[in-house]
Amino acid sequence: MPMMTVKGLVVSEHSVGESDKFISILTSGYGTIDVRVRGANKITGKNHAATQLFGYSEFCLESSRDRYYLNSSRVIYDFFNLRLDIKKLALACYMGEVARFTVLASNKQHENDVMRLILNCLYMLDSDKRSCEFIKSVFELRFVSEIGFIPQLIGCRVCYTYDAEEMFFLVDKAYVLCRDDFEEMGLTENRCSIKITPSELAALQFIALVPLERIFNFRLSEKSQAKINEITEKYILFRLNRSFNSLEYYHTVS
Repeated sequence: MPMMTVKGLVVSEHSVGESDKFISILTSGYGTIDVRVRGANKITGKNHAATQLFGYSEFCLESSRDRYYLNSSRVIYDFFNLRLDIKKLALACYMGEVARFTVLASNKQHENDVMRLILNCLYMLDSDKRSCEFIKSVFELRFVSEIGFIPQLIGCRVCYTYDAEEMFFLVDKAYVLCRDDFEEMGLTENRCSIKITPSELAALQFIALVPLERIFNFRLSEKSQAKINEITEKYILFRLNRSFNSLEYYHTVS
């Protein structure tokens, strides 16, 4: 059988029979690959460790009739601590579900950046370097930005001001308006028109635009964090046009 070697993150798994399972592997070069793993549920199985949920590993795959089977594997990073905290695990499952069911941009650089984003978020989550709420908002806005839905965040869409005392992010329009232009256009506050401060606009700009290696290098007050979370969640759900069971579960355990 033809074989190939890939590095990837296990974003979902389900058992088949007593000892086998299927895993979905998110890769940076081949999108998401569904793979059958023989004997994976046996603790003594050679591929047991590398095929755990949210394990980042190197996989040697065999292909036959458009199906993939795991030949061998090597663990790179297992993100073990995610399995010890139900809230962290729920958030990781949400990120995995978003990645699995979203068609990534065909540009390989975008796929690489999406993989880097998810790995960075999981690392921050696994090592307790940022709160779940902080990581969630960073993931949501940067993910949709990487796949082609970056909002216009330079300033007001009409007058380009970026430091007005009151501004509004329009979820369905993907741009910002200052209070004067918002009222001039006859708009009113609603679930898709969210009032933000200049510092909150700066946070959105930072998440969407800075290099990935700097994406966690900022701070938010508790009040601003709640507002940013409201915006990023509504924005990703609107742009992807679907709901996620894992997100509902995350809110339940939160």
